[in-house]
Amino acid sequence: MSAYAFDPDRRHVVVVWPATVGSLAHVIVDLDATVADEDAGALCGALSRLSQVLWDTYVRPASAADDDDERERRAHERQQLGIVVAALREPNLADGSGVLFVSYSTVEESAHRLGRVLARFGDAALVEAVAADVQLEIDAVMRAELGDLSGRAVQAVALDRLDVSPVQVAAADELLRADPLGAQLLSAAVDPAAGCVAAAHWLAAAAVVAADASGNTPGGVFAEADDIQPVSVDVPTLVVEQIVDAAVPPREVVLGLLRTAVAAGNGEVADPGDGRDEALAGARVRAAMVNPRRPARDLLEHLLDGIASCRLLYEEYAGAEDSEGCVDGAGGGDDNAVATGTVTGDGRYDACEDGRPQGEEIADGFAVLVRGQVAAVRGRLI
Repeated sequence: MSAYAFDPDRRHVVVVWPATVGSLAHVIVDLDATVADEDAGALCGALSRLSQVLWDTYVRPASAADDDDERERRAHERQQLGIVVAALREPNLADGSGVLFVSYSTVEESAHRLGRVLARFGDAALVEAVAADVQLEIDAVMRAELGDLSGRAVQAVALDRLDVSPVQVAAADELLRADPLGAQLLSAAVDPAAGCVAAAHWLAAAAVVAADASGNTPGGVFAEADDIQPVSVDVPTLVVEQIVDAAVPPREVVLGLLRTAVAAGNGEVADPGDGRDEALAGARVRAAMVNPRRPARDLLEHLLDGIASCRLLYEEYAGAEDSEGCVDGAGGGDDNAVATGTVTGDGRYDACEDGRPQGEEIADGFAVLVRGQVAAVRGRLI
């Protein structure tokens, strides 16, 4: 969401929103010296509250609701975006007897509250400046829903949405195709939940490749990689076992983890089930697999760490195989001879340097095999 602030020295009302790196800002309007700092603060507070509820319609769309009543409520809130600007221009005011009509819609009432604050200023130019900025915020929410995170809609990268745009999933998928380790996903203008769906898909493929190389199961490669160096184990294992073994679509796996984490962040903790005895005994029981304070970004980091773990394990076994059958460039017996490594049809290497495989070529082979595995199950991305 955007945050609004007042600079008492320059008399600026400023809006600030998160970007892929850092934040961006824009001056909305200048207030004259007759405006009290408290009134300016009230204006900024009402604007920030409105931004929060506008973006809540994006973060919690009707499609992510668990029951019909909640789905209907969220759909109604989303429909109210169309009346926000009109409401802040002509807000509900108390009548002569002090009676004030208050809407049950959070979006609509937040707009009326902002309008009532603006009414205290009695400044038509200020109302229009604020209305123009609010319209920009609404447009940003609507573009983000369509998967367009350009301009002010980029702030969606800092939110934890409980649904994903196919456009954003496709954008994340292309970044992973260019680099299966997905380093760009952490800094690109991609919705993190959508990035998680694509990363889960590629993680499952990487786990299959690592399992083929190591003779392990796809879900077991992370514990084995952890024996080489510390890596994330629990989350990647859970994701891969659901996608590969249980044939659950990546989207369903990711959104299930995010919903649990968001619920935990809101104080809603599910029955621990098998862990009830441990919980009652005072043992630590996790309310969510990922950090409830930053669920989408935390899950994305776990998934990308899992892909790196798969490459680590693949390189361990591919290196062992190549070192056993290493040949020198001249075909002679000089142990110190240098050979040019080449990729064979199955992604392995038939030559090495100083008795060891060339690391970059093995990494490239891993990427080739993962891309091939992804292509084989591409229909399961969403």
